Amino acid sequence: MVGVFAKEGVNIAAVYHCPHHPEFTGFCNCRKPHPGMLIQSRYEFNIDLENSLLVGDKESDIEAAINAGIGKTCLVRSGHSV
Repeated sequence: MVGVFAKEGVNIAAVYHCPHHPEFTGFCNCRKPHPGMLIQSRYEFNIDLENSLLVGDKESDIEAAINAGIGKTCLVRSGHSV
């Protein structure tokens, strides 16, 4: 994904993912709808979450944004079930 965007002149500063699964590893703060990855990016890049926009394709994306205090959200249709 990063390479495809780079070919179009778009720089992606970081990619985050949660390696945990609640059935195997228990609770973690980085698995959506928890805001852990969004909070991590706030500190790493000095992001003003209240004045940010999160675009997601699942309801859990939107819930994570709300839990992180992101000011605006947009749910898009991508074929994933919401």
